[in-house]
Amino acid sequence: MISNKLYNMKLIIIGAGRMGMRHAIGAARNNNITEILLLDINASALDNARIQLAQESLLHKFKLDLFDNLSALDFSADIAIIASPAKDRKEICRLLISKGAKDILVEKPLGQNLKEVEDLSSYIESTNVRAYVNLNMRLYPSFITLRDDLQNRPQLSGYKIFSINTGSIGIGANGIHYLDMLFFLFDADEAKIVAGEIEEDLLASGRGPDYGDFGGWCTIKFFANGDEVGRAHVSITAKSSVFGNWDIIAPFGHIIINEIEQERITTLRKEDSAMPIQRYGADYLPSLKSEFVSPFLGELTSVWIDSIANGESALPSISESLKVHKLMFDWLELSQHHTVFPIT
Repeated sequence: MISNKLYNMKLIIIGAGRMGMRHAIGAARNNNITEILLLDINASALDNARIQLAQESLLHKFKLDLFDNLSALDFSADIAIIASPAKDRKEICRLLISKGAKDILVEKPLGQNLKEVEDLSSYIESTNVRAYVNLNMRLYPSFITLRDDLQNRPQLSGYKIFSINTGSIGIGANGIHYLDMLFFLFDADEAKIVAGEIEEDLLASGRGPDYGDFGGWCTIKFFANGDEVGRAHVSITAKSSVFGNWDIIAPFGHIIINEIEQERITTLRKEDSAMPIQRYGADYLPSLKSEFVSPFLGELTSVWIDSIANGESALPSISESLKVHKLMFDWLELSQHHTVFPIT
């Protein structure tokens, strides 16, 4: 664990688009942050950011400038956030380190292929800097509670089967969150795709025609310490706008999650039931409904900043995320139609 505590921190944010602004607003509302340098390659993005920050009464905490001016600017930072597209991440990290950043949060995915990601990880390991990936579903209180239930409730212990059926969120932009969450919920250290495909249809990106994303389906087996602990059937299709449907089957329990309705339904067999597993449906208790809330990204940025200020990190390191990136690229490489992945 990091021993030194940091307060009154200065922050650099690369990228003033939608994602960057969510980080910017959350960071500006955190009392540990005293000053923020917000950079983008486009003057129009900075103009829009200035208007939005003024509307939020947060502009006083910011300096805004073009990214190309970073090297010449007299600004030192304690921490940094990279919210620009997934390219040139290694060079951007070099620039941020030259400005004093000791903790860097990088938006996922980390690169356009596994080699880029591994190269970035190796570079960070060669420095004294700590770098993390914004796989922030791990911070959702509802997912933390779900993980605790899956690991500790006797009806839910043992081999589990997940089904995730969602629409056009994109495997690279958002599907990687779900892959990371499966590692987290299974408490797994290894995964293997046993079947899958990438759809021919490309998903458009809000960043413009140079970027895109992909849909598809796969079946994944998960392992912990060499033992198979469960499997997941994941569908992220480009052919639907539906979002956020989970179905979890355990030996004596069933959980349904609807992310749009922010609702979880849990159905469990009586804990003291003597019925064998082949007596399906026997001794089950009435289903229980509970909230399943997804926080705003800005709130999660603030949680991460607080964790850094207290000498730790609530998010996984770049090296810890390698297995998740490998799983994502293994899936993308099943494509019969696309050999280059211009992920947003």
